[in-house]
Formats: sequence, C-alpha cells, structure tokens
Amino acid sequence: MKIAYRIITPIIAAGALVIGIVLKLFHFAIGTASEELSQLTQLLEAFNVKTKFEFSVVDIIKLLMGVDTSKESEVDIMALIEPILPQIIAFVVFFILSLLMLVAVGTVAAATNKRKLVIGLSVGGLVLCFIAIIISNSAFTKIMSGEIPLSDVVTAFSDSTWASLAAAFVTISSATLSGGFYGVFGMYILIIFWTIIANMLIKNPIQFQKKHRRKKPLKSLSAVFRR
Repeated sequence: MKIAYRIITPIIAAGALVIGIVLKLFHFAIGTASEELSQLTQLLEAFNVKTKFEFSVVDIIKLLMGVDTSKESEVDIMALIEPILPQIIAFVVFFILSLLMLVAVGTVAAATNKRKLVIGLSVGGLVLCFIAIIISNSAFTKIMSGEIPLSDVVTAFSDSTWASLAAAFVTISSATLSGGFYGVFGMYILIIFWTIIANMLIKNPIQFQKKHRRKKPLKSLSAVFRR
C-alpha cells in the first residue's frame, strides 16, 4: 500500500497541475435582460460577436504582460481592466502559489512517507484557493456593476464590426469561476481523503484469513478392532 500511495498521489497532483494550467479558470457572458430579446445572443454569434469570454491562467498572464497577439484591437486592454487590475494580479499570484503547492505535494508524497505533511500542504493549497475565490468575487462584483465599459469589452475581444452596436443591447449576465479552478480545488480535497484512507490501510492492513478444512475425527479404537 505504501508503494501504491507513493505512485498514485503524485499522479493526482500532476493531473491537478495540468488541469489548472490548461483549462479555463473563469468566464463571463453577455446576454439580454428581457425574454423578448432572448434570441439576440444567437444573432450576435451569427455575426461573429462573442457572447462568452473565458480565460486560463496562461491567457491572463499574456494579457498582463501585453503579449497576447491573437487579435489586433483598438481598445487598450490594460486601461480597460484597470478597475480590477489589483484583483487580477492577486488572483493570479494566489492561484500560481496553489499550483506550486501541488508540486510540493507530489514531491513529498513520492520521496517520503510523511503523509501528515502531505495533508498539511493540501490544506494550505485549499486555503490559497479560498483566498483566490474571495479575490475573484470582488472582481466579478465590479464587472457586474458596470465599472468596466461593456462596449469596450465586447469590442476588445470580438472580431466583428457589429461589436460596439451589440453592446448597446446586452448586459453582462454572468461572471463566475469555471472548470479549471474548481478542478484544482476538487483535486486537493481528493488528495486529503485519499491520504487519510491510505494511512488507515497502511496502519491496519486488511488480512485475509485462510480457511482450514476441518479434519474428520479419528475413529474410535473399538471400531477399528471390530473390523
């Protein structure tokens, strides 16, 4: 069981690390306030106007460093996100720290038998994730309240001449964390439970008792001599 633990735990940590880097961390979407205009979203997408905006940790770092060359835009993205820039930077810092904590968890689990330390590091990773959630909620509040001009957001991330016009009819309908972030969060919980279960099995291994055949009682001597 010790060998299995030292193999499986680093694999879980590595999988969580990949999830945190590759998958999207948060997204926000634009929509309409009235049901009469509910089909407008489909119409906007038909005119190549984005209605969903998703970002991974790599996308965020590229935006902050100004190296996102995927689209030429007249909108200054750094000026656009200035109201939430402190929250974005703090979120990225704490999330990257949580990813580095996964590296520590995998290393300790593979190289040592210190399972309590693995649990402690995993709890630390969860704390970092909780802090990132609080920071992101602060940023989402500013996005939903309209501190960032929606017309500039749509124009900056849409390859369409209809983008600015579309922004007059829509609002930001949702802004939430998504799969990549909650994948990392869930993996930390999985590592903690797996470590607790593995530790119990290591200390109290399941032993399978062999079934012994019951021997037939010896025949009495009188019965033998009668023959």
